[in-house]
Amino acid sequence: MAKSTLYFTFANQEDRHLDLLKTEMDQLKDILRPLEQREFIKIEREESTTTEDLVKTFSAFPDQIMIFHYAGHAGSRQLELEGGSANAKGLAGLLGEQKNLQLVFLNGCSTKGQVAALLQLGVKAVIATSVPIADQKAVDFSSAFYRALANKRSIKRAFEFARESLLVKYKEVPEISIKRGLDLDDESDEEELMPWVLYFQDEAAISWRLPYYREVGLPNDMINYIGKSFKVNRYIVMVLDEMCRYNKDIYHQMIEVVDGEEVKRDSSNYPDLVIKNFPWIIGCQIQLLRQKNQANNERLDQLLSTYIITSMVLYYILLSDFWDEKRRLKFSLPKGFSAHKALSEDELLTTDFLVRVRDIAQQMQAQKASFFVPEIESISQNLASETHLAKAHSYLEQLRKQRSSITQDALEKTCLTAEQAVAVVLKSVAFLADYRMLTVRNISIDNPRYGQQTYELNLGALHAIVNTSLSMYEDDAQRRKETYSNCKSIVLTPSEKDLSQTLNLSPFFIDKNTFLNKEHIDLYFFGFKNQDQYHYLAVKHNIFIALQNEKGTDIIDTTMSQEDFEEGRNINRHKESEDDFGFGEAFGFKEEEVTTQERAKVFALIEDQFEQFQTDFS
Repeated sequence: MAKSTLYFTFANQEDRHLDLLKTEMDQLKDILRPLEQREFIKIEREESTTTEDLVKTFSAFPDQIMIFHYAGHAGSRQLELEGGSANAKGLAGLLGEQKNLQLVFLNGCSTKGQVAALLQLGVKAVIATSVPIADQKAVDFSSAFYRALANKRSIKRAFEFARESLLVKYKEVPEISIKRGLDLDDESDEEELMPWVLYFQDEAAISWRLPYYREVGLPNDMINYIGKSFKVNRYIVMVLDEMCRYNKDIYHQMIEVVDGEEVKRDSSNYPDLVIKNFPWIIGCQIQLLRQKNQANNERLDQLLSTYIITSMVLYYILLSDFWDEKRRLKFSLPKGFSAHKALSEDELLTTDFLVRVRDIAQQMQAQKASFFVPEIESISQNLASETHLAKAHSYLEQLRKQRSSITQDALEKTCLTAEQAVAVVLKSVAFLADYRMLTVRNISIDNPRYGQQTYELNLGALHAIVNTSLSMYEDDAQRRKETYSNCKSIVLTPSEKDLSQTLNLSPFFIDKNTFLNKEHIDLYFFGFKNQDQYHYLAVKHNIFIALQNEKGTDIIDTTMSQEDFEEGRNINRHKESEDDFGFGEAFGFKEEEVTTQERAKVFALIEDQFEQFQTDFS
């Protein structure tokens, strides 16, 4: 498969020099370099473009150019290049021959006049200018657009993000303008339009995103090596093949170079790579599965727990996205739609979370909402057709119902088949290896006089091999960011370096110690609702053990106070005080009279968020 090529052209003129043109070149290169390094895209760049350069490049990359970008002086009929002008009609002809071209971005003054010819010749989407534009705004707009595009946003959402970024910086920016088809004759309120306009052929055109997937995962000899190295969990380890399609850096952790040749590392460390490249909520389940290596009921339970919690992670990610999009687009839901309702304790182990994912994804598609995690859209489609994922999903759901009736004679075969099915589910969410999940506690602003304003975030990554690896960053370089996210939250982001694109996963996942003012990270996920209490389960257990809560220390709820944690009270506190041997009244009061309602709730913020969630979906 040919690489997806982004072709950037720049041209300056001595008598009309654009001082910031090099700034735009450098910024776009820095923004897109990581994608090129990971072999998702190829960047071609001409810093002093001539007409001959255009012809050579279009000839060298037939049907491979996906984005054509121009920055420099322009007009309605030409682009001003080095040594002469490029006629707009001729250029449109060259671009129209590029069958995989997704976007033309003409970042010069008053390029609207070139749009009609481009659309008529088959170009799917064009960003052009309706009026002359200032140099600095041109740089700021294109940088913000490509920054969003590099963070998995669609053309439409990247265009909207660029406009919002200008609004933050310049305070007054006209309303965004997105136009469909060839309706270019409407000159009403032209002066009020944003200088940039996005023109497109159909909705699919502006839903396009940059590719974030490589066709090749692991080499065949590495796949054979894994097959020979593992008798148990070999299918789980094989998830690395799919992970490497999203993050090729993983492969380089499986080998080392000796005398110029690749040598495979000890395969016993390969399961660690699966674990640490998933968010710890999933990785912890695989860590537990690694410890349950005998074909027995404990292993079967852990396989099912891995499936259930992985499905829940996917569901809560999509539910968070659905919530944001509902607030942004203000759409109404059809009557009877209930995929967003909180579960009771009894429903938790019987709910099919992948079906909920499918239902929400279909609603988002119907509402023309954007997916923060675009890969989930394909999961929904795969669940609705005859795919390996659909078959694995059906098998595991049936196994959940038969869990208690599996005979000893059938355990070995059942465990093997279940491992294969769980591996298929894990492969379907292998794209999470290309995201980072972070806990963000507090944010402060560093704004020195005449210096660059930055943000210091008290944050930590939720990826580990063992639980003790989860800790807050101490390195200043990792804590200081040019942008920020929500605080007191767990967030998902395509790039830890750029927090302008994050999805807030609160209140579905929480770092308990954020609210207890403790140093280390302690992860919990939302389990069930009982009356007005929201109950959370610790990620460090398999879900069946977590629900039993035998130790009485792990299930927490939103009515708890600081004293409850200090004194070891949790969901079972009332049951444990039924017989107090008379000590309850020894101090002049009854134990049940001291309730958490009289104390400040640690998770008051979480309760508020659930109330807002219910309001938004009512």
